[in-house]
Order: sequence, then C-alpha cells, then structure tokens
Amino acid sequence: MADKEAERIKYETEVLRLIALLAVAVGGGALSLMLGEVTPLRTGLAAGGILITLVLLIGGLRQHRHIRMLIEKL
Repeated sequence: MADKEAERIKYETEVLRLIALLAVAVGGGALSLMLGEVTPLRTGLAAGGILITLVLLIGGLRQHRHIRMLIEKL
C-alpha cells in the first residue's frame, strides 16, 4: 500500500510541476502583451492571461496542500 501511495504522490507532484510551468508560460505571455502597443485586443488578451495565471496559481496552491496531506497520511 505504501508503494501505491508513493506513486500517487509522484503523480501529484508531476501535476503540480505542470501547473507551475503553465502559470509561468501564461503569465509571461500576458506580461509581453502588456509591454506592447495598447490596443483593445491586446488589453483583453493580457487581462485573460492574468486571470488564467491567477486560476493556475490557486490550483497550484490547492495541489500543494493535497500533496502535503498525502505525505502526512503516508
């Protein structure tokens, strides 16, 4: 059973890593859109990128707490 839980922790950690990479990529794209010429399209896309980045950060924090709970349970 410990092996099964250890594999689950590894999987959850990989998901957390993916969420973190996505947050950095989307956040970087939103930042680059904000640095350019101000147009309604760019502003909308940058705002959407910031919103998606915030959602990813919240998801990453929840994932981190879930991993900590699994470790404590193990």
